[in-house]
Amino acid sequence: MHDIYFFNGQDITMNVCIQIHRVINLIQEQENIDFEEATGKFYHSQTYKTLTQVENGLWAENAEYILDRYNEEAKN
Repeated sequence: MHDIYFFNGQDITMNVCIQIHRVINLIQEQENIDFEEATGKFYHSQTYKTLTQVENGLWAENAEYILDRYNEEAKN
């Protein structure tokens, strides 16, 4: 992520990074795997791709909601 995105005058790039980290931590706990494996799984998901497209606002949801989307994707 090289661009800086603004929402209501605030840079949201850091918010996206924080959400990614929170979701990865939840995946680690849920699947009892290490950080590297959880990062790889999330990075290759459509949920991650959607999260990094800040225009859609997924970054503003809580990490548990984003994890639920990830889990739904993994089921399919």
